[in-house]
Amino acid sequence: MSSVASTSADNPPRGAANPMRRYLHTNGATKSNETQAPYALVTGTTGGMGEEWAKQLAALGFNIILQGRNRSKLETVQSAIAVATPSAQTRLLVTEATIYPNEHLTQELTSLLSDPEVRLTVVINNLGTANAHFPLLEEETSETIAQVIISNTIFPAEVTRICLPHLKRHEPSLLAVVSSIGVWATPPYVSPYIGTKGFDLGFCQSLYNEMIAEKRDVDVTCLVPGQVISGMLDAPESLMIPTSEGWTRAAIQSLAPGMWNFWSVKPGVCIVPHRWQYWATVVTSFLPAGVTRRLAIGIAKGLKEGAAKKK
Repeated sequence: MSSVASTSADNPPRGAANPMRRYLHTNGATKSNETQAPYALVTGTTGGMGEEWAKQLAALGFNIILQGRNRSKLETVQSAIAVATPSAQTRLLVTEATIYPNEHLTQELTSLLSDPEVRLTVVINNLGTANAHFPLLEEETSETIAQVIISNTIFPAEVTRICLPHLKRHEPSLLAVVSSIGVWATPPYVSPYIGTKGFDLGFCQSLYNEMIAEKRDVDVTCLVPGQVISGMLDAPESLMIPTSEGWTRAAIQSLAPGMWNFWSVKPGVCIVPHRWQYWATVVTSFLPAGVTRRLAIGIAKGLKEGAAKKK
């Protein structure tokens, strides 16, 4: 199986070699841009998994919209893409994700997508926030709880609402939301975060059915990672803890036509892309609930102790 990382920057894989080939098309294009690559919007691209999504999708032939709240960090990622993939065009969407109402998001994203040169076929709702110190719930402030809930639920829902008419215009298209394996093996100390990830899963399942009911060719999928080395987790790489680069590569490959259902070109509504994390979910599904609970508590306590040592 070919690796995205080994792809030549200005010669992205074509045909069956490109796992994102279903969305790399000119459908809906005007004569002025029918030869230009479509755009992929990725949220939370100032580092970690979001940065990897942007870089790897650019290497596969997409132009990229980079979303984040720190312009300087976004420009750093933009420069890295320009060096690695000179043919890729990039746009910046500098917006805060932890406030509501978010008129700036609505205005800026609507304006960007109204440009006829921006033909959107992929949206990756990657952004996610959590309290990295694993506090007791009563130790949280109302502000930090609100920030987690807004950025992990309202923000991706708003991004989806604004982008959906454009995804429908340029079918087949993809809407992906990144959730967490913690919705099934629920850890303590992160209840606001895990609650929002459950929202993301249900949101995708309902919208997936909505696209079927309305006979639309917008693929909706919820991508479910376990622990991944990123801005939210600083840990040694292991079989069960991949790097952001490795997990994103697996996630992109999981979206390839026929990868999960050989009778369908659409990805499944819920995917655990990383091989060993997938098998861990299979194994734990057969364990008694008490055993799974103890495993989740043990992992969370270890992370909490590690975070306390870094204070």
